[in-house]
Amino acid sequence: MARIERLAAENQRTQGAERRAWYRRHSVAHLQAVAALLDQTLAAYHLGAPKQAVVLGAGACTELPLERLARFCDSVLLVDVDVPGLLRARDELPSTLRERVNVLGADITGGVSATLANELHHQPWADLASLAGPDGNAPLDAAAGCLERCAVPNPPRIPELAPGGYGIVISSLVLTQLFSLPLLDLLDTLVYHAAGVADMREAHPRYHTAALAFRRRVALAHLALLDLLLAPQGVGYFASDVTGYLLPPKSGPHAQAERESLPVLPPDVLAIPADFATRFTVHGAVRRWQWLVSSPDATHPGRSYDVCGLVFGKR
Repeated sequence: MARIERLAAENQRTQGAERRAWYRRHSVAHLQAVAALLDQTLAAYHLGAPKQAVVLGAGACTELPLERLARFCDSVLLVDVDVPGLLRARDELPSTLRERVNVLGADITGGVSATLANELHHQPWADLASLAGPDGNAPLDAAAGCLERCAVPNPPRIPELAPGGYGIVISSLVLTQLFSLPLLDLLDTLVYHAAGVADMREAHPRYHTAALAFRRRVALAHLALLDLLLAPQGVGYFASDVTGYLLPPKSGPHAQAERESLPVLPPDVLAIPADFATRFTVHGAVRRWQWLVSSPDATHPGRSYDVCGLVFGKR
């Protein structure tokens, strides 16, 4: 089963009201930063634009102040593959606001995970694994070829979404999932068929180049979707994790270790704000903050992210 198909089940424990309460205790600056972006977006709204909003990858709206958005707009459309999460988000609203909020189950990449899965399915993995050799070239070349051939719709076409129909367009903390989930599917395939070379993939030049290009194609297609949906005089906000950190446990042999970091949205995948400035008008400075996802305890590491966000408008 592809990672995207498991999202709804996994989101039940990572999103929603209980998770939001945890953030209020441990990561309140994260909630405040997302709320400030929404406030900046609403302040920049132009009266000539439709008073309709679309939230891409909304999930359970764990961080997004949905009630504030729903009170401002005539209608809000929440879009995600996690329909149960969308319904939970709507059900949290006061009953007088629920009728303003609609939900749409859709893959906002336009089916990239399914397309890549089809490419992977047609590879002769048993034969490739037998030819792996010490450098793993055969399976990793095949994996790179799958990424190179994988079509990424630009922009993704989602028939239920109206081009130019939304005065407010929001993409909040979803972009890196759009390319990381299919790449994890690819890793699962390598581990299953050629486990001995799976960890060598980023050191393999062709795979590294193909994976980087795949991430950027997905990222730029997402920006194209934001542009497609945004009405003339419309405004929106974008937020994404940029760098992830593994926080050492508080005791044990690794307690004094330095936190490990991993770039999840490097500039060669998406340059912020430069890639936005080529397509949109950027309002104000880029906001940057820390997002604590889980706290380290006596034996287990924690996780946090550097996050950035900006408000943009139609040119």
